[in-house]
Amino acid sequence: MTSWSLVTPAPERAGGIRSIGAPARPAETGLVALRVVAALVVIVGIPHYPDSAAHRFVQIAHAPGIPWRDSPVEYAIGDWIVIRAVGWGSLWVARALLAVVAFGADLVAWRAVAHGWGRDAAVRYLWLGAPLLIFIYRRSDLVPVALAALGLAWARRDRERAGGIALGVAVLTKIWPLVVAPALALERRARALTTTAIAAATGLAAWLAIGGFGALHQVGTFRGSTGWEIGSTIGVPVWALTGSYRFEEGANRSGTIPAGAPEALLLLTVVTVTVVWFLARGRDEVPAGVPTLAAVSALLVFAPVFSPQYVAWLLPWAAVAGGDGRRWTWLGAAPVIITGALVTIWYVDIDLGPGGNQLLLGARNFAVIVIVVWYLVEALRGRRA
Repeated sequence: MTSWSLVTPAPERAGGIRSIGAPARPAETGLVALRVVAALVVIVGIPHYPDSAAHRFVQIAHAPGIPWRDSPVEYAIGDWIVIRAVGWGSLWVARALLAVVAFGADLVAWRAVAHGWGRDAAVRYLWLGAPLLIFIYRRSDLVPVALAALGLAWARRDRERAGGIALGVAVLTKIWPLVVAPALALERRARALTTTAIAAATGLAAWLAIGGFGALHQVGTFRGSTGWEIGSTIGVPVWALTGSYRFEEGANRSGTIPAGAPEALLLLTVVTVTVVWFLARGRDEVPAGVPTLAAVSALLVFAPVFSPQYVAWLLPWAAVAGGDGRRWTWLGAAPVIITGALVTIWYVDIDLGPGGNQLLLGARNFAVIVIVVWYLVEALRGRRA
């Protein structure tokens, strides 16, 4: 395990600040070029794969009245701003603008990883994200990924207020970056952590003023959906047992979520994430690496919805975690590779049947569970040693 000091800036540990401005390696150039091609494919629309996100964004952007109050919106206010920015025109315009935004966010996340944790981590980020290029520029999930990575990177480079604002905006875009915030505490970035809280609270107040408290319910329940999303940890076995699913509120769902289950899952999430960060104290890993990877993975394990694009949430942290051992790169890569393969199979219209889809979704979920379990076992053994 690599030794690490709180007072040593990450880029020096990863090979020096000069390495950030060094000429691009062939692998970096090729992986960035691949992303340009992926973005152009989405913009041009050849081949024309499903554009469910762009379609929904156009619906929301063109809906009359106040969002959340007069029309249901399952997205938080940060995502809503992105939606209004890309969904104002036709479906083609929305698809093209969404691709540009997602591509830009991908590059920002890449450069943020290089800025905060060095060039090797940045190259790992490019490799890890490659399997998702088949579809990830048709979604907005890379926006909070970029904001969260930028927030932690800026904080590590002594731009704590800017980093706190970026992370606060990330939380207002998707809720999941909240579990990333304890990394700031471990790095003793109190100003960044305070700024994150202020930015998030200010944004939340503005959101509630616009959409009311019902907005939180719409986002938390995905417009009041009642079934398990068929890709979630619980949804896969429910789908296998019931043998059926339905399209409900933007996702394929199976069964019925019983009363009290969301609260129980939330409690399990809070407890597991708390344990992850408690065990991270005094350990040698970079906080934004292994512990953050485990915390985000725990959130996914207990989530009632686990859409394919959600694995992108793991990318920066898996890239940084690779600096603490190659095993973490492979552990983080496993669910990404499985997801990329599965979506590719869907896009080329290969019929796996219910059993094949359930097997691959279950394998992806198992890979995410392994990340959490592996971390907990290693951390507990380390405390006993």
